[in-house]
Amino acid sequence: MGSLKDVFKNFSDFTGRMTPSQVMMLFGVVAGTIVGVVLLVGWVNNVTYSRLYSNLEESEAGEVISYLNDNKIPYKLGDGGRSIEVPSDDVYKTRISLAAEGLPRAGSIGYSLFDKNNLGMTDFLQNLNFRRALEGELTRTIMQLSEVQAARVHIVIPKDRLFREDKKEATASVLLKLKGHAQLARAQIAGISHLVASSVEGLSPENITIVDYEGNLLSGGRKTDRLAGLSSSQLEVRQSVESYLEEKAQSMLDGVLGVGKAIVRVTADLNFQQVEKTAETYDPNAPVIRSEERTRATNSATDKSEQLSESNKQDNTETIVTNYEINKTVEHIINAVGTVDRLSVAVMVDGTYPVPEGGSGGDAAPVYQPRSAEELDRLAAVVRNAVGFQPQRNDQIEMFNIPFDRQELQIEQQQLDTMYQRDFYWEIGKKVGIVLLVILAFFYLKSKSKKLFKALGGMMPAPRPHHYSPSGPSAIQDEEEPSPIVLEKRKPRLVDHMQQTAKEKPDEVAKVIKTLMIE
Repeated sequence: MGSLKDVFKNFSDFTGRMTPSQVMMLFGVVAGTIVGVVLLVGWVNNVTYSRLYSNLEESEAGEVISYLNDNKIPYKLGDGGRSIEVPSDDVYKTRISLAAEGLPRAGSIGYSLFDKNNLGMTDFLQNLNFRRALEGELTRTIMQLSEVQAARVHIVIPKDRLFREDKKEATASVLLKLKGHAQLARAQIAGISHLVASSVEGLSPENITIVDYEGNLLSGGRKTDRLAGLSSSQLEVRQSVESYLEEKAQSMLDGVLGVGKAIVRVTADLNFQQVEKTAETYDPNAPVIRSEERTRATNSATDKSEQLSESNKQDNTETIVTNYEINKTVEHIINAVGTVDRLSVAVMVDGTYPVPEGGSGGDAAPVYQPRSAEELDRLAAVVRNAVGFQPQRNDQIEMFNIPFDRQELQIEQQQLDTMYQRDFYWEIGKKVGIVLLVILAFFYLKSKSKKLFKALGGMMPAPRPHHYSPSGPSAIQDEEEPSPIVLEKRKPRLVDHMQQTAKEKPDEVAKVIKTLMIE
C-alpha cells in the first residue's frame, strides 16, 4: 500500500508541475493509447466467416451442425437456419471432411454414384442409378446459369418395345428457381431444352417441359408449330433488313443535314417461298451420235457360159444404221429464301431556319424556309443509292419537306437546363455551407477549449515553489516548514498617480482640462 501511495504521490507531484494544456495532452495520449490497444486486440481476434452451405433442408442442416459441434468448429446460422457459415480458413477443409462423411446427403447426385462397385445389382437398379446420375449432371449444368438459383430435372425413359407402334417417346421436365426478379430470355429457355434433349437418347425438345417455382410454363407442353416458328423468324429477318437499310440512309442524311433533320423509314417485302425446280432443255441443233450399226454382205455368182472366158465376180453390200440423241440439259434449281421483292422508302426532311435580315441572332426568331426541289432530288438520289433502289422491282421512294414540331424538344431542353443549373447551384451551396460550418465549428470549439482549459487549470493544484538549499539539517527543516510567501509591494502606476492627484488637488486638475479644451 505504501508503494502505491508513493506512486500516486509522485504522479500528483508530476502533474502539479505541469500546465493545464500539458495535463490535457497527457490524458489525450493515454486515452488514445488505450483505444488503439483495444482496437488492435479486437482486429487480431476478429474472425471472418464465409458461406459453407446454403439452401439446406432442416434435416441436412441438423446433421451438418451436429458434425460441427462434435469437431468443435465455430459456425453461424443464417437465412432461417438454411445457411451455415464457418471461419474462412476452415471452409474448404470442412467441406472435404463433410463430403467424406456423406454430408449433406441430399442434393444432385452425378456420375459419382457409379464410383462404388455394387456386385449383384440388377438391371433395373442399374438403369435407375443411370437416370439419377444423368438428372444430377443436368441439374448441375443448368445451375451454372447466373439467373438460376436451383433446378430439378426429371427424365422419363420408356422401355424398349418390340413393335414401333407400341414405342413411346422419352419425356423430361425441368423445374427452375430464379434469383430474385431475374428472367430467362427465350434463347436461354430454348438452350436448356436443347441441352436436355441432346443429353438423353430419343428425347426431342418438343417433349421437354420447363416450369418455374411459381408454376409458370416457360416452354414445352405441346409440339412446336413449325409454321408459327417460321413466321416469327421471318418477321425477325424482315425487321433486321429494314433496320439495316434505315441506318444506312439515316447516317448519310445526318452527315449532310445534321442530326434530327431527317427521318427515314423503310418497308421491305421479302420472298420466303422456297421453290425447287428441275428443268430439262433439249437442243435440236446439236445432235449427238448415240449408237451406230454397220452390216456388210458378200454374194458370189458364176456364169457357166462365160466360165472359160471370164473369172468369178463378187457382189459386196454394206448397211449402216446410226442413232442420234438430242442434246439435253437437266437443271435442279432452288430459289434463295428471303430475297427482296420490293422496297418502300419514306423520307421526311426538315427545312432551314435562317435568321431574318436586320435582326440579331439573340433577338430575332428564326423563320422556317422550305428546301428547293433540286436539293430534295439530290437527297432522294442519295437515299436511293444507300438502300439499293431498283426500278425493275417497282421500288418506291417518297420524300416530303415539312417543318418539324420541336416545341416538346425545346421544353425538355429547358427543363434539363433548369435542372442542371439547380443541381449546379445546389452543389455549390452545399460546399459553401460545409466550409462555413467547419469554420464556425472551429471557432466554437476554440472558444470552448479555452474555457475548458481555464476551468481545468483552476481545478489543478498550483505548482509548489522549489528553493535550492544545501544539504543538511537546515534543508530538512525547510522542507518540513515552508517559508511564508511575502507579497512584494508593487510600484504605483501612472493611472494610480493621476487618480491620487485628482483626489488631492481637484481644482488644478480642472484648470488643466479647461486649458486642453480651449486649445
